[in-house]
Amino acid sequence: MDDRIRQTGQFLKDAVQESARQTLSNHGDEQHQKGFRSAAGISLRLIDQKIDAFKEQMKGPGLSKTEQAIYAHLDELKSDIEANFERYWRGSGVNWRPPKPIAKGVLRKPEEL
Repeated sequence: MDDRIRQTGQFLKDAVQESARQTLSNHGDEQHQKGFRSAAGISLRLIDQKIDAFKEQMKGPGLSKTEQAIYAHLDELKSDIEANFERYWRGSGVNWRPPKPIAKGVLRKPEEL
């Protein structure tokens, strides 16, 4: 009888430890994914800012040949980076794409208005 109680206690202890390990592992995975999305967002946002600046300039006087080459290179670079991210995360079920910003304006305190 003592042996069965000890075995049951060991089983319960192992189950709790495994559950705790799995919870920590899942938390670590979530942090990894969140960090990757943040890093991807930073990288792509910098490229997007440059591309957007060139697009704005195209509305006006246009781009020089050098600027056109830089624009094309940045656009190609962004596509290559996204393709590499897709290959890395393929089959994982993880959406690596950073969330789009939702803020449309700056919030101000009532006394600042």
